[in-house]
Formats: sequence, structure tokens, C-alpha cells
Amino acid sequence: MSRGRIIAGVVVLAVIAAVVGGVLYSSSNSAVSVTTAKVTKKDLGVTVTASGKIEGKRRQDVYPPVAGTLTDVFVSDGATVTAGQRLAQIDSRPLTSQVRQAASALAAARAQLDAVNRGVPSAIDRSAASAAVEAAEEQYEATKAAYDAFKSAFDAAPPAPRPSLEATLTQLKVAKKSAYAGLQSAKSGKSKLTVAQKVSVARASADSAVDSASYALSLAKDIRAEATLRAPIGGTVVFNPTGTPGTDSALPRAQEGSGVAPGSAPFTVIDLQALSFDAQVDEADVAKVSPAMKASVTLDAFSAETFSGTVSVVRSTAVQTTTGGIAFPVLITVDEAGRRLLVGMSGSTDIEVSAVTGALVVPIESVLDDNGAKYVFKLSANNTVTKTKVTTGSLTDTEAQIVSGLSEGDTVVTSQLTTLKDGMAVRPQ
Repeated sequence: MSRGRIIAGVVVLAVIAAVVGGVLYSSSNSAVSVTTAKVTKKDLGVTVTASGKIEGKRRQDVYPPVAGTLTDVFVSDGATVTAGQRLAQIDSRPLTSQVRQAASALAAARAQLDAVNRGVPSAIDRSAASAAVEAAEEQYEATKAAYDAFKSAFDAAPPAPRPSLEATLTQLKVAKKSAYAGLQSAKSGKSKLTVAQKVSVARASADSAVDSASYALSLAKDIRAEATLRAPIGGTVVFNPTGTPGTDSALPRAQEGSGVAPGSAPFTVIDLQALSFDAQVDEADVAKVSPAMKASVTLDAFSAETFSGTVSVVRSTAVQTTTGGIAFPVLITVDEAGRRLLVGMSGSTDIEVSAVTGALVVPIESVLDDNGAKYVFKLSANNTVTKTKVTTGSLTDTEAQIVSGLSEGDTVVTSQLTTLKDGMAVRPQ
């Protein structure tokens, strides 16, 4: 073979090699660029996420016993108070007047009883009986007016404070009935003294009048004592609105000269050492949540921190969310309460509704659905992908449990999934 032919053959082989190399290089560069993740084994916690805000788990509203005007406010909004500490004073002059009237009626009733016990059915007895009737009439009118005024305020009050007002309403109702009974007894005593001069009947009537007047005096004193509004528990006092917004759109708060009524609480005392996170859990998830479940709370005010907590209450009454959805309040006791957290701070919570120990997990975005069947693209050593059917278990927002189809250490593709085909070459990033 001539030297020229040998050279020509070498050139042809070089050209072929260059073409093959170029094709391989082009094929390598045209491979789809993808991201990947390893199949790992870990404890997988399945959570329900909900938004909400910090609320006082232990809080009590402070309601005035009667309608009146505040003459003094002894604390400022946000102040720390102890149980029993004075918050404000209602003008007690009208209440003192009622106490004096009740004391006067009691004195008259006792005078009548003393006259009867002395057994002198004479003009003196009739005079005392007349005085007792007048006192009983005055007492009945006073107790009836007090009951009617409180009943109007009770009927106008919203449902929430009514239970706390029922005791006072009942006391006033009993006082009115007692005063009416006393009045009838006084009238009966006067009539019977005039007609029959029966000392025994007069004594029974006088006893009833004394009992009624004594109860009315005790009630009047109790109401006057409650005119000093006190903190029912220790904590932080919050001033509630006491009326409608003014021309500056500001809501009026309790101050000297403010009017208060039994149906509206001018103050609320909140124990900041016992706080809870009030989460609004979607109706689709609330059935998974139950008391004692662990939760983590993240607040906008402390975005870099996570507070641990425990579900304490799952309420059965639904509320409507700001977006028009239906949710159920779930109260989470926050372990790290204290003064750092304040009522009204907003944030979100993750409630752990179940946990799988030692689960094989992959990123949730690596799992695709093909007519109900789940599959992933597993990456081979030669950078080709294999469409692999898998069975999934528990799912979270970011991870999926793999029950079958993969092993720990396998690599799955997490991007460009809709462009991949079984056996396709890829270029992992």
C-alpha cells in the first residue's frame, strides 16, 4: 500500500471520529437539566396548618352592678393589677340614698313589731301600722324601680355577659317580691289592727315587714359596696370601649365622668401568664385534631422563633373566616407564655395530627399522578431516568412517605417532570 493511501485512510478515520464526537457532545449538551433529591429515612410528622392569634386563656370582664357615672379611675390601660385591687369608683351617692331609705324602712318595721310585742292594740299601734304601710310602700316603689331599670339593661345586653348579670337580676327580683309581700303584710296588719285588734296577727305581719326591710337593707348595702369596681383576678387590665366613636373616630374608654351600665364591661383583666393561641382550623381538617396533640406556633412579632404548645380545646361551634370559609376555633396552650407574648399577636400554627417513625420520604414535588397511579422518575448511574411506580403513605406540605417502589439512597428527579420520558438522558444540576 502506498504512503498516500495510508494518509488518506487516517484522514477519513479522523473525520469520522470528529463527527461521532460532535454528535455525542451535542447529545450531551441537549440533555434536560434537572434537580434531584435522595430518598431518605426519617420520622415524618403530618401536620394541619392554621392561622390565628394569641388570646388570654384566663380572663374576666368587670361589670358594674348598676348604671352610674365613674367618679374615679385608679389604674391605667395595660397596668398590672392584683386580685381585689381597685379599678374604678361609681358615684355612690344614689346608692347611699337607697341604703338610708332601706334603713328607715327597717326602723319603722321594727318599731311596729316592738309595739305589737308590747301588746298594746291602741291608737299607737294603728299609727305604727300606718307608718309601716307608708314605709313598705316607699320600699316597694324603690325596689320595683331598681328591678325595672336593671331588667331593661339586662334585656339590652349582648348574650355573652348575661350569665354574670343573672345573679343581680335575681336578687333585685327577690327584693321586689319581698317588698311587695312586706307591703301587703303591712296593709293587712293595719287593717286587722283596726278591725279586730288581734295582737297575734299583728305580730306575724310585723315580723314579715322586719324580714323584708332587713333583706332590702342588706341588698342595698351590697350594691353600694360593689360600686367600687375591683380586679377579680391578677393580671393586666384592658380598658374596653364605653360608647360609640367620636368625631375623631376614637373609641371612648373609661375615665372620670364616663357613664357605665350593667350590660357592658368597661374593664377586662387578662392573666398574661396563661395565654393560648386561638387557631382557626379549616372544617376539612378539624376532624383530625384532638386535645393533647403537639403543636408549634410562629408569630409575626417573633418570626425567627417557634413556640411549642399543646392543643387544649377543640370547639364545636363553627365561625366564618374573613375569606368567607368555615373554620373551628382550636385553642393551643403556649408553653412559653410570659410577658414577651401579648394578646392579639397574630401568626400560624402547625398541629401534628400523626407521626410515622422511620419513614422513607421524598420531596412532595417529585411524585406525579397518572390516572390515580403514583410514580417518580428515578435517576440511574448513567444519568438516564426510569419511570418508577410507587405507593405513597402519609403526606405533608413538603414531603411524601414512600411505602413501596424505592429504597433508601435512591435518587429521584424533582424538576422538569412533565418533559421527561422513560429512559431519557438528563443532566443533573
